[in-house]
Amino acid sequence: MTRTWSGYHVLTTLLAVFSVMLAVNVLFIVKAYTTFSGEDEQKPYLQGIEYNQTLERRALQARLGWQGTIQATRIGRRSVRIVVHLADRSGAPLSDISLEAHLKHPSDSGKDLSVSLHADGAGMYEGTASDVQPGAWDLNVETRNAPATPFQADRRIWLR
Repeated sequence: MTRTWSGYHVLTTLLAVFSVMLAVNVLFIVKAYTTFSGEDEQKPYLQGIEYNQTLERRALQARLGWQGTIQATRIGRRSVRIVVHLADRSGAPLSDISLEAHLKHPSDSGKDLSVSLHADGAGMYEGTASDVQPGAWDLNVETRNAPATPFQADRRIWLR
């Protein structure tokens, strides 16, 4: 015996299929919205307003001709050693500058870390960050007294 499908069967099947699709889409939208706000910065509007000041600091840094190299190496299982070499336009090492490093996780700002770098002589500055998980990180190094002596360098690093 074969059953024939009536219009009622087709309608209920289509409604069931589209109801499942709609439920899954709503679930995905709710999960996406609650896990990531879409903002890369805490205050993007204020950052946009201050962008001219950022451009002025970058221009001053370019006029000073400061150059920096950044290295990050894993120490043990959870620590990272950050080393910055800072030199002027002629290659002479820059000393007595107060530097700070920021390790920023690309997708979770709750994992971000700040590290004070101390001078180690001849333009070398170093510091150690603890409890750093493996993966991709954005390493940002900048001077603490930025208006007087602006220096900023960014680098994407991968830690194992």
